[in-house]
Amino acid sequence: MTGMPDRGRAAVAAANPLATEAALTILRLGGSAVDAAIAAQAALTVVEPNASGIGGGAILLVHEAGAVCAFDGISAAPAEVPERLETDFNGRTVPSDRAMFGGRTVAVPGALRALEAAHRRFGRLPWKDLFAPAIALAAEGFALAPYVVRTLLENPTMRDEAMASRLYCGGADAPLAPGTVIRNPELAETLIAIAEGGADAFYLGDIAARIVAAVRGDVFDGRMTMADLAGYRAQERAAPAFALGAWRVATAPLPAYGGIAAGQLVGIAARLGITGIGAVPSEQEIHLLAESGRVAFADREHYADPDHAGPDHLGNARAADVATMLSPDYLARRARHVDHLRRNDRIPAGHTDGLGGSMTSHVSIADAMGQVVSMTTTINQNFGARIAVGGFYLNNALTNFALQPISHGRRVANAMAPGKRPRTSIAPCIVMDAEGRPIAAVGAGGGFRIIGYVANALLRLAGGMRDPAAILAAPHAMNWSGSTEIEPAIGHHAQALAARGHFVVTRRFDGGTQMVLRDGDSWLAGGDKRRDGVGLVLP
Repeated sequence: MTGMPDRGRAAVAAANPLATEAALTILRLGGSAVDAAIAAQAALTVVEPNASGIGGGAILLVHEAGAVCAFDGISAAPAEVPERLETDFNGRTVPSDRAMFGGRTVAVPGALRALEAAHRRFGRLPWKDLFAPAIALAAEGFALAPYVVRTLLENPTMRDEAMASRLYCGGADAPLAPGTVIRNPELAETLIAIAEGGADAFYLGDIAARIVAAVRGDVFDGRMTMADLAGYRAQERAAPAFALGAWRVATAPLPAYGGIAAGQLVGIAARLGITGIGAVPSEQEIHLLAESGRVAFADREHYADPDHAGPDHLGNARAADVATMLSPDYLARRARHVDHLRRNDRIPAGHTDGLGGSMTSHVSIADAMGQVVSMTTTINQNFGARIAVGGFYLNNALTNFALQPISHGRRVANAMAPGKRPRTSIAPCIVMDAEGRPIAAVGAGGGFRIIGYVANALLRLAGGMRDPAAILAAPHAMNWSGSTEIEPAIGHHAQALAARGHFVVTRRFDGGTQMVLRDGDSWLAGGDKRRDGVGLVLP
């Protein structure tokens, strides 16, 4: 990286430049960070339809006056669901690849209710004004993003879906070229209705009826009802925190476990002598971070919706005690599983016990009056359930529930159940100094790799890096799936890591980490170029 980063009194980082600019427009008008986050989410629904949107869920962390609160808008299971997605409502098995998408995978969207709750408490501008930038993009036209084009190229079946074919492919067999100006008038009408009628316009009226009809009318049908949508409530929860040297990092509460796992990874690594890393990690640092990731991943089965933990007398697994999982004593015990020289085959590697990963998007914002937001938002996998309603895509978040509800004779913590929110790896974080002042807001997209992306950014911050663009551009190394994954820029370590027993994969990462970072009285912003990310500041 060359040159000095721009500094400003406020800052925004999002996964698409048009979403970043939409949020910055709201900040220029005197809006709060929460106001700007709503504008960014609306714009992302327009310009990044593959990753997030009003048809999915979100978690917002809001820091103001030295305190952090979390608004949980994770999408929830409707009142009637099968025991698992690989069976129909009569218990007959369906192919697992068919169970990845379609009406039965759709959870009740929660993003708008979470944004509404945060705005009610922390907003400064009228709700209606926050949707103006996104409405203009949808109605007047926006440039098709390179990452959306790449996603369509890598998911060829999406090009057969009606809205994608019409809007993003122009009716052809291939996506339109990046930069092609396209319009989504149907989504503009949806956003106008929400702007004028509030979130109720989504959950109670015609939009809700259309969602229900699409879910129930799909070949792989679900049984969502108008009552499911009307009954959804965002939850305000306490934000758990973990140590990053002398700093504290607030993150998302369960059933989002990504930040908790990143905190475990950071805490285990610290006990192995790694309290920070630079732009290019050494072979030893990669080894220890990979092993720390494997140890943290082995705890995954304990995480679940805390509002639906089974009572002990039924023999059901309970949601984890997060404070215990992040405690120094527990992390010290877990760190003993790591061999400083070789891969330890005895660490339970963990396994993906849901049907799918997730794409997801992240927005980090600091306003000029001291409010900071870290928001991760998702429709789960690329293009969610692949069902479009009102110009946006519905999520397939139910694939995040456990693949098998019973293990060793007991119901697992993340088993699907009516009204329950599935476990998710999203990991919005806000870093604070000893006085509780915000230092940075960071988060990422990218499924279970979110934990690695966020942990790498936090460790680089702790290691002394202060340019968010440089932090995000630095090569990633992680282990969250059994294989130690490294980017090509550090591929020269592959042979030595293999000699230590690692199963090494050199690959491209698409995470989309976004960060704003305080420098004295100013803010810096960085967006992840792997996914069209852009950070901008308000001079």
